[in-house]
Amino acid sequence: MLANANLINGLILLLGMILCYLFVLIPFLIYYAIQHMRSPQLILLPEEDWSDYLTGKCRAESDWSRTNQFESVGVYRWQQNYIIVWENESRATFFQTTLSPYGRFHSFTTIFAEDYTLITANDREALIFPAPPGRFVQSFGVEQTGILNEKHQAAISDLMRVKHLELPDEFPEFEDAYLASLRQQHEFVRSVFFYPIRGIWWYHVGRRVKFNRPIDIQQVILEN
Repeated sequence: MLANANLINGLILLLGMILCYLFVLIPFLIYYAIQHMRSPQLILLPEEDWSDYLTGKCRAESDWSRTNQFESVGVYRWQQNYIIVWENESRATFFQTTLSPYGRFHSFTTIFAEDYTLITANDREALIFPAPPGRFVQSFGVEQTGILNEKHQAAISDLMRVKHLELPDEFPEFEDAYLASLRQQHEFVRSVFFYPIRGIWWYHVGRRVKFNRPIDIQQVILEN
């Protein structure tokens, strides 16, 4: 009898922990993350510190960038993350390597005219929040930068074909584009009713369903 009572108490405790995780911790983390996007601060490291990243921690990415006509923009810090950025102005594309406490992640961002953007990343976190109108996001479990870029270029071709998108006449500065993107994400998520609770689905289901899948061209066509 005592063993059964202990088992039941243990199961009740476990259930309580799961419910707290789902309905307390995750909504709090979603709310906290969105609040940090309200007034984001991107800190550009002094140029003399860049070499530690460009020729050290991110040497492979630097070599790939140089080979593929991407030029160094700088090394930034946002919260606990270090973001190393290269750009190809003729393609209106940024290449980012993010060093965070949770790992190393890559992404390509292409800016189109009329406030359209395509992001191709290799981490699930890029897919947590619903994308604002005009932003297309895809993410793949790909470590090789070249393969990730190929997927990005394929999506660019699809978007130009079905939405007739064009590259902008003027390519924005990285800092301006990045901060504007965070503020836009903040405003859009805040407009979603009960967004901290909806975040339970986004975090546990939404980002996993969309991972390793290219942007839905059929949905893009319907948005025309």
